[in-house]
Amino acid sequence: MIASGPNAQSGQPRPLPALALLALITVVGAALRFYQLGATPRGLYQDEAFNGLDALGVIAGDRPLYFPANNGREPAYIYLASLSVAALGRTPLAERLPAAVIGTLLIPAVYALGTALYHRRLGLWAAAVVAFTFWPVALSRLGLRAGALPLVAALALACAAHGYRRNKLRWVALGGALYGLTFYTYLASRFTPVVLLALAILWYSARRPTFPNRGQIAAFALAAALAVAPLALTALRYPELLTGRVGQVSVLNPAINGGRLVGTLLNNTLAALGLFNWRGDDIARHNLPGRPAFDPALGLAFLLGVGVAGRGALKHRRAALALPLLWVGIMLLPTILAEDTPHFLRAVGVWPLLAVLPALGLDAVWTMLWPPIGPVLRRGLPLAALAVALALTTRDYFLVYAPAADTSYLFQAAATELAEQTNTYLAGDPARRVIVDRRYWDSFASVRFLLAPSDRLSWYTEGEPGAPSATPFRLVAWPYLGLETAVQRLPERALITPERGPLHRDDLQPEPYALYTTYTAEPCAPATCGGPALAVFANGIALLRAETARANASAGLTETLTLMLTWSAAASLTAPVQVYAQAWAGATPLAQADGPLGTELFPSQWWPREAVVREQRKFVLQLEAAQVPVTLRVGLYDPITLDRVPRADPAAEAGQTDVAIAP
Repeated sequence: MIASGPNAQSGQPRPLPALALLALITVVGAALRFYQLGATPRGLYQDEAFNGLDALGVIAGDRPLYFPANNGREPAYIYLASLSVAALGRTPLAERLPAAVIGTLLIPAVYALGTALYHRRLGLWAAAVVAFTFWPVALSRLGLRAGALPLVAALALACAAHGYRRNKLRWVALGGALYGLTFYTYLASRFTPVVLLALAILWYSARRPTFPNRGQIAAFALAAALAVAPLALTALRYPELLTGRVGQVSVLNPAINGGRLVGTLLNNTLAALGLFNWRGDDIARHNLPGRPAFDPALGLAFLLGVGVAGRGALKHRRAALALPLLWVGIMLLPTILAEDTPHFLRAVGVWPLLAVLPALGLDAVWTMLWPPIGPVLRRGLPLAALAVALALTTRDYFLVYAPAADTSYLFQAAATELAEQTNTYLAGDPARRVIVDRRYWDSFASVRFLLAPSDRLSWYTEGEPGAPSATPFRLVAWPYLGLETAVQRLPERALITPERGPLHRDDLQPEPYALYTTYTAEPCAPATCGGPALAVFANGIALLRAETARANASAGLTETLTLMLTWSAAASLTAPVQVYAQAWAGATPLAQADGPLGTELFPSQWWPREAVVREQRKFVLQLEAAQVPVTLRVGLYDPITLDRVPRADPAAEAGQTDVAIAP
């Protein structure tokens, strides 16, 4: 057992109270990991979706040891995901559930490791660090394979340390077998042999009498070799499966280092060392951009723990205190030797022994004898540091990070919504059909994974001719190129509602854009299309319905007034027509929402014969203006001459060209 301070063994919790505290820590950590797991963060990133697609393959009978798609992936997470997808279906929750389970199990695993290497109290500190720190929480809510490496490594080291201390070969062998399984989790596991070799050299040279005996070494090595052998044989047969991604991101690639290898390595090393307390990963899929691994309180504990471990390793030559320093330092190499340093996925191998370093610092404060401070302050400071970590992680993840627009963009929330809307639409009526632009199938793995297979769902290619479908029907179109051709698939004599999809932005795009447009065609029921019109204009266009809805903005300073207009045309329109829509308070104009009839998504020149089109217009009103009675005025005008189109219905007053609507 390795003490973390001069009074480390004082006040050790007994086994049952320690387990009770561990259960409490684990429950809180689980809540952070499972709360709204399927919906937060919004979307399903393509790497997550590729895991889901391969999980579907496993369910269908595939049993590979390595998955070559998406730059190649180890199998452990995908096989776990196949269980949850089989149980829960093609959903973000099913794909992320194994990550949350793994992240929660890491908490007691780190406790077991801390207890095996040191003592129960330090195991509790380390478990709390893992449970309450933003980085492992965010990783546990992301359906990627990287999070499996810390769990399996923690269990391997805990079993090996327990077997070594008690001289039980079966535990050492179990540790070796688990260590072999780390290579099935994530590619950063390839650096762990360097850690074990460095530890063996240091341990043997510093404290030879305590070095493991030959039986223990053989049990660990043989079990590890047997466990990793199937994957190793696969790598020998298909080496490109294991090296392809490395070559793409390595700083040894001149395209990445720009001919400045030494300078790039130096900059990456400094960036990696700064990730703990200065600046973390800037990629919004992995982290609240720039947030360091530790908040200021745990950051101080981390620095103190590095000092405690360094002093024990150098002065007392204790291998258990050298281990976290060696492990964290060497497991930073995957991000140092690649682009985008610091990268929280590539550096994930530092956990779980990273948790030991702030735990050593917290334990040192808990047990310190100098300077002489009261026990309340001495023991209150570590608990306060953990409380601060929990509060900041909760705030930063659920109130800052998850709601951010950039987080939704980079998790491809718009593509996820496309799939979910399509599933919901098809499930609502067995007569409904949907046709989708093939771009979305080709470009978004999340669409391929989340869309439920259906014979009522089909795909089209830009410019491909197609006969209009009968109602009820939905077209999902790319709203930029070939849109006029795409809408020719819409049926005649139908109620058509065009709607713009949510915004999307790829990593390298400066501005977001609407990812898709839906056109929903429904039978033209008498309640919607029949009855007297609100207004009929001289060009044969009729305003059939006008519906309004009001909603306060989240900031509470403005109000959004939504106007839904339903139009029909007596004949095909060849010239453009413009709608003016204005909000008035008495004689005072408040806002306007002019635009093409049918909006730019479905201008009136594109309308099929005898179509009825429902369009939406929005007014943003200042709160003080929204408190007064508002009248909406709607009419038509020629966008070329700017002349208003007169009304032709008998109810119109002479010269009146607009329609007044009081919401």
